[in-house]
Amino acid sequence: MPIVVTSVGGLYQVEVTPPHGGGRRWRSEPLELRVLIDALVERGCHPTDIGDALFAVDPGWESRL
Repeated sequence: MPIVVTSVGGLYQVEVTPPHGGGRRWRSEPLELRVLIDALVERGCHPTDIGDALFAVDPGWESRL
């Protein structure tokens, strides 16, 4: 999966590999959920792909927005 999210002490860290993220590899620091989502959208990631990656690590992620 080109977008891989990891839960880190209540925060989320992500690694994005092409073709997502505008074709550029990117790894974040641990971020709050909304900040992480905004950063992924800014990098051109599709909302469905973001949701799928978040669901894989945290099925209840939407309730934390």
